[in-house]
Amino acid sequence: MRWIIITVALLVFLGAGLAAVIFVLGNFETLSDESQQEVLVRGYVSIDNVAFPVNSGAAIDHYVGIDLKLEVADGRKVGEIEAMVPRIRDAILRDAHKSLPRRADGIESIDLAKVKDRAKVKANEVLGTELVARVLVTRVAKLVARSEEHTSELQSRLHLVCRLLLE
Repeated sequence: MRWIIITVALLVFLGAGLAAVIFVLGNFETLSDESQQEVLVRGYVSIDNVAFPVNSGAAIDHYVGIDLKLEVADGRKVGEIEAMVPRIRDAILRDAHKSLPRRADGIESIDLAKVKDRAKVKANEVLGTELVARVLVTRVAKLVARSEEHTSELQSRLHLVCRLLLE
């Protein structure tokens, strides 16, 4: 009786092993493809203090300073994108000055959703491919514009020392 139980157990064990081998060999291509899939880690590139003008009539009333973070789908490309930040900033600012992203509700400020959308488009245009997945706003600040009198006062020789100290 003991030999029968051992023989049956051995046959079950060998049968299960044979089934596992057949399963692995039958699905080898599928299993090998799944194990080699690369997981991309997102990366972030900062673009700090981008100043957008806010007009009141024909004159600039104030500026809105925004810090942006570009969310990059492939974190390995962060260094490459950081080298292009001056060109990306330039493209964003040129686009903002062509068509100011003003709020539709009448408040004298800019529309952050439009800024984010346009910044993503411009960044990907400069990079030549869809590397930027999203644009995040990390800081918004109102910056006061200098009046013409204040600017000309700072440019006079009498106030040269004062101007150098302010800069």
